[in-house]
Amino acid sequence: MNPVLLCLDSGTTAVKAAAFDGSGRLLAAAERPNRALRRSAERVEQDMGMSRQDGFAVLRDCASQLSGPVAGIVVTGQGDGLWPVGEDLEPVGQAMTWLDGRCRALAGDLAEQGALDEIRLLTGSRPTSASQSLQLFWLSRNEPERFAKIRFALRLKEWLFLGLTGKAMAEPSAVLPVWGNWRTGATSRLVEVAIGLNKGIALLPELAPIDACTAFLSGEAAAEIGIAGRDIPVLLGPGDVQTTLIGLGLGTRPGVSRASIFGTSAIHACHITDAGVVPTEPAGAMVQQFALGEGYLCFHPSFNGATLMSHLGRLMAGVPERSAPHYSDLILHPFFEPGGERAPVTTPHATGAIFGLTAQTRPEEIAWAAREALAFVARKSHDMMNAPAGALSLGGGLAGDATFASFLATLLGAKVERTTTGHASLRGLGTIGAKFLLGASDAEIASWIGPPDEAIEPGTGPVRDYAMAKYDLFVRLLDAVAPNWEAFSALRRQAVMKEPCA
Repeated sequence: MNPVLLCLDSGTTAVKAAAFDGSGRLLAAAERPNRALRRSAERVEQDMGMSRQDGFAVLRDCASQLSGPVAGIVVTGQGDGLWPVGEDLEPVGQAMTWLDGRCRALAGDLAEQGALDEIRLLTGSRPTSASQSLQLFWLSRNEPERFAKIRFALRLKEWLFLGLTGKAMAEPSAVLPVWGNWRTGATSRLVEVAIGLNKGIALLPELAPIDACTAFLSGEAAAEIGIAGRDIPVLLGPGDVQTTLIGLGLGTRPGVSRASIFGTSAIHACHITDAGVVPTEPAGAMVQQFALGEGYLCFHPSFNGATLMSHLGRLMAGVPERSAPHYSDLILHPFFEPGGERAPVTTPHATGAIFGLTAQTRPEEIAWAAREALAFVARKSHDMMNAPAGALSLGGGLAGDATFASFLATLLGAKVERTTTGHASLRGLGTIGAKFLLGASDAEIASWIGPPDEAIEPGTGPVRDYAMAKYDLFVRLLDAVAPNWEAFSALRRQAVMKEPCA
């Protein structure tokens, strides 16, 4: 009987599951909105119990569509954040997500002290307000009683793995960019010492390489999901960034040398085979060992992605979330998230801006300028990574926008391959499961990653000239404004609202 893999990806916007047979054929899929996210100013948390319920619910929805037994389960989720559990393996309060901005001032202070650059020399990536290390430090200073109750500092995928198996484990690709050295594979107490955290490494769960990061599905979880059978292995995959990149063809589809994902965040990445050529800039870049073989994934994990359009719609009446091209002289800096930005700009002080506004500006022009801004940040990221020449694979919500994909291809001067099914992360996760749970060969794995939905060649002529001129101005304005971001942060702290005098 052809084995079936059940895959779970718990994201910031949606929680998804899919079932694949051993050859990579999609058998079933299920999706629900993420009900657990809680936004309140800089505080962006998730209800851990509800996150577990949502994850189990989509697995149950997916499993109910299957007629045969499940050979294994593979899990991923948001890559950053703090999901704390106590000695009883139950949540210690709400999770701090990667969008939480409460560490913003703390990150700025530690940067001034040089602590973050010291950590960067070890990990290759400077901590930000999304980093688990800084979130633990913030918690130790602001909620010490809660901090004292923490036994394990997990990420979402590790919390879900715990719920499925009863075992706390982690794999290196998610842990090392925060707690260790991606070149040696070792964690280090230097991180906690540098920021003054009295307990960090000791809170990490058991660390094992991906091929050994497995445990059996518990009877309770199997009953809740509605899966029959015994000794069903559960594999903890890499974070949703790497699984999505793999599903988009990075490192797995011939001719694809780089990729961009536009979801809640924006991720820009390339596959590098030689660790000696990994770029050292920007400070917020991350490097992970490639889960399926030789080489590394170098990527720029931005805080600010396709949610930019919803932010603009909330702040400026009439700005649509979708827009056809409306070329204009507007230039937008898309740094709207409260945590600032991580890459290719690395500072907790980054803020958004719009240049060129007049009384005649139309909402549609603002909406298209936002899309251009995301493309400009992508161009800056890929230039900084010195990505190998080749096609760019495009995923995430904006991959469904053909006009955006065409503008991006024209701006990059490279072919853009669109994948619009929305299953890239789950397919990448299934590919990893096929290798480590089913023992699939490299040739069999290659069959899992199919062709793109569409390949778009770069344009020429006036639009190309416009895009290049506008990108040049975008960068010059960014260079001019960035030195003032810290002053904006200081002003924000001074702006204490008071009741007006009688």
